[in-house]
Amino acid sequence: MKKNGFSFIEILVVTTIIAVLTAVGVANYRVANQKSRDGKRKGDLEQIRAALELYRTDQKAYPTTWPGSGEALLFGGVIYMADIPDDPVNDYSYVYSSAPDGSTYSLGAYLELAKIDESSLTGCSAESGDCNYQITNPL
Repeated sequence: MKKNGFSFIEILVVTTIIAVLTAVGVANYRVANQKSRDGKRKGDLEQIRAALELYRTDQKAYPTTWPGSGEALLFGGVIYMADIPDDPVNDYSYVYSSAPDGSTYSLGAYLELAKIDESSLTGCSAESGDCNYQITNPL
């Protein structure tokens, strides 16, 4: 006598394979999103660095105060950066600090896929308060 349909074991094996493939796909998608956000953070800091260098060229010093995200970096009617970018995740923020005389500066961000190191900048991460990616100038 011939049976039609699938046995319980066959259905269980197929369901397990589908579950494993789904779990791997979701994990890879999450990591790809984190890499994308980290790339945006690095690109944002490079754009800010370029604006700061233009500012220093004109003003002979880096700004000692920072206008904050969403605002413009300007001096004397000259706009060096029209809109300072925000971190792509609301729990994080970019951090700027400068020497009192404007001779040096540090920019920091929290990268999701980087190891935490000791940094002099705080406030990047809502969880730890540490920046694990930092740009300083002069290099």
